[in-house]
Amino acid sequence: MARFARATCRGGLAATAVAAVLLVGPDRAPAAGCVLQPGIKAAQEAQPQLVECALAELQPSSPGSRQLYFVGFAGYGPEAVFKREVVAVRELFNERFGTRGRSVALINHATTVNEVPLASAQNLERVLRHLGGIMDTSRDTLFLFLTSHGERALLAVEMQGVRLANLTPAKLKAMLDRSGIRNRVIVVSACHSGSFIPALAGPTTMVIAAARADRTSFGCDDKREWTYFGDAYFNQALRQETSFKRAFERAKGLVEQWEKAENLLPSLPQMMGGEALPAE
Repeated sequence: MARFARATCRGGLAATAVAAVLLVGPDRAPAAGCVLQPGIKAAQEAQPQLVECALAELQPSSPGSRQLYFVGFAGYGPEAVFKREVVAVRELFNERFGTRGRSVALINHATTVNEVPLASAQNLERVLRHLGGIMDTSRDTLFLFLTSHGERALLAVEMQGVRLANLTPAKLKAMLDRSGIRNRVIVVSACHSGSFIPALAGPTTMVIAAARADRTSFGCDDKREWTYFGDAYFNQALRQETSFKRAFERAKGLVEQWEKAENLLPSLPQMMGGEALPAE
C-alpha cells in the first residue's frame, strides 16, 4: 500500500486517536441483524452481510421521473474528517436532492466499522452493480462522492487491521462500466484528484476534482469537519445551488479565496464532462 508524505495534504497524515464521535448509522439506526459485535475481525468477516443490509434499504427507480442515487466513499480510515464529510453529504443529498432511500455510505473508520460497510473496492463494486440493477440506467443519475488522501492516479483506501487495495482511475472506470450506469456525476476530493479526469470524464460522466493532477488539496486535518473543497462545494455551494455545474464555479471561487488568504499554492479544482447529462 502506498504511503503518503505529510506535505501531500494540509494537516498531515499522522495516525491519530479515534474521534470521540460515535456514529449510529450514517442515515438512521441500523436494522436489526445489521449491527455486529465489536471488533475489526468480526466486521471484516461480515462485510457481505453489512453490504446486503445497506442494499436492502435502497428503493428501485420510480416510473415516469428521473431519480438521483447517491454513493459516498470515505477511503482513509485513520482520520475522521473523511467519515464526517460522507455522513454530512449523504444527509444533505437526502434532504435537498431527494435521495433518501436511494443513498449508500461506505466508510473506513473505527467508529462505524461494526455498522457501516467498509469503503473498499469490493464493496463499491457490489453497490454499483446493485444500483445498475434497480436504476433506470438510461434516465437516472448516479452521484458518486469519493473523499480521501491521494497521489497522482491513486485514491488512498486504508483501514487499520484490514488489507485494502487503493482505487485507481482505471479500476473505478471498469467498475462503473460493468454496472451499466450511464449518467454519472463523480466528485473526487483528494490531492492530485484531477488525475482521475482523463479516464472517467465523458458526455454522460461529469468529473469534479478538488485539485489539478499536479496539485495538492487542503483541509484534511483529522479534527476538521470538512476539507477545503468539501466545505466549499457541498457545505456552501450546494446549499444554495441545485446545479452541480454552477455549484462547482461557486466552490472554485471560495477555495481560491481561502487558499490566497493562507498563502497556499492554489489547488486549482477541475471539472470536465457531463455535457449530455439530464438537467445539467
